[in-house]
Amino acid sequence: MKYDDFKVGYQGKYTRTITEELNKRFADVIGDYNPVHFDEARMKKSVFGKRATNGFLTESTIAVALVEMFTSNESIIIALKKEVTLLAPVFMGDTVTAIVTVSERIPEKKRLWCDVKIVNQDKKAVLAAKYLVKILEI
Repeated sequence: MKYDDFKVGYQGKYTRTITEELNKRFADVIGDYNPVHFDEARMKKSVFGKRATNGFLTESTIAVALVEMFTSNESIIIALKKEVTLLAPVFMGDTVTAIVTVSERIPEKKRLWCDVKIVNQDKKAVLAAKYLVKILEI
């Protein structure tokens, strides 16, 4: 697919379950061992009542959706800008789905604005974002 194939309304999704192993591996990669993500006893006393995963781990679901949507034998994607709002915590065992929708085209620069939302298994919105991406035709 090429830039001209990506029209307003074009949509992609990616789903993943946040497992203990994924949470630990993510922390190992970025070095973030915040008690919010690892200390069950402390988090039971918090407003969440249990451990929440790292918001960046939740957000990384978007990266996979973008690559799957826009990368082909003819194109690759580069994310240029993002605005992200965390709406609700994601907990161990939750299944999240990133839903990415092209909302605006900038043809002269081969750029796209995408509206993004991530929902959990109960269809509750946990993240909202806007991403500006560039499509490179190769």
